Amino acid sequence: MTRPIIAEISSSALRHNLQVARNHAPQARIMAAVKANAYGHDVRVCAPVLTAAGVDAFAVASLEEAETLQALALNKPICLLGGPFTAEEVLLATERAYWLVIHEDRQLAWLESQIPHRALQIFIKVDTGMHRLGFAPERLGEVFAKLQSYPHWQVLGLMSHLARSDCPQDPFNDQQIAVFERMVKAYSGRTLGQHSLANSGAVLSLPSTHQYWVRPGLMMYGLSPFTGKNGVDLGLQPVLSWQSEIVATRHLQAGDWLGYGATWQAAEACRVGVVAAGYGDGYPRQLGSGAAIRVAGQETRTLARVSMDMLFVDITHIQADIGSKVTLMGGEGPTLESLAQQLDTIPYEMGCRIQMRVPRSLRA
Repeated sequence: MTRPIIAEISSSALRHNLQVARNHAPQARIMAAVKANAYGHDVRVCAPVLTAAGVDAFAVASLEEAETLQALALNKPICLLGGPFTAEEVLLATERAYWLVIHEDRQLAWLESQIPHRALQIFIKVDTGMHRLGFAPERLGEVFAKLQSYPHWQVLGLMSHLARSDCPQDPFNDQQIAVFERMVKAYSGRTLGQHSLANSGAVLSLPSTHQYWVRPGLMMYGLSPFTGKNGVDLGLQPVLSWQSEIVATRHLQAGDWLGYGATWQAAEACRVGVVAAGYGDGYPRQLGSGAAIRVAGQETRTLARVSMDMLFVDITHIQADIGSKVTLMGGEGPTLESLAQQLDTIPYEMGCRIQMRVPRSLRA
């Protein structure tokens, strides 16, 4: 690596956050969500650490993500939350012993057309009110009737997803939980009883949702699913520290313009650092002027527009020069939650923005 940009991943923080999930749901098994490249943290770096720490299974969004995880040879179950997207994926899932989440009629037809020669383990997703994926509750009887015709299919359990777990007091949670509990009571006998409902927000705040499996995602990376709270407030530790360096400096006089579009003008003489990071790396262009950033251990701000490969920082009143370390977010820099709030988005998106051209490195 020659370009001085890296995202450091803390193994101790990953282990700590997994233990926090266990402490909140001590009777449940942990299916860690590592979809979207472990929420931008790099599944190749994070999954081995979680495996060594004793995670019980992994959840991904697609067959392609499952194959990336499979190549790591971690010997943990892999659940495809989106289920199969083609009939051919059913056969490959069977060969790999992936778990499939079945949520619509087309997938049932694919199962019927691709009868495997060995057991295929699946979850049945029920729509408890989010209306994104899943069978309507009144259709589960029909679904299980079809499944009974094929002894190679093992239904691990029912699965659903909460729409408002980031707002634990919202009564919509109670409605979804009630529907799910009714379906579990009605159909659990036709499954292996391995039901799953809780995501990060529910793991942390809705213990009644802790079924056989819980599926923590965002909290595994030390981030809070709750507006107005950071991961540290919840006893979590941030996993990612995204760093770069100053690669050039500029002295501007009052009236000088800076960057693309000449949108930022110096009100007085100032000193500017050019940092090797830009929107091509996933640093949000909207954070171009006035965003918190840390340079050589000192707090300062960004200036002007973010370029594809570079951005500007104000080093007028701090001790910094070419080669000085810059923490873009996480670690000792601004939290992903605070930057997400500034952009009117969510921490999930902040990590997922970081591009693969940014190397990830594991540290203790």
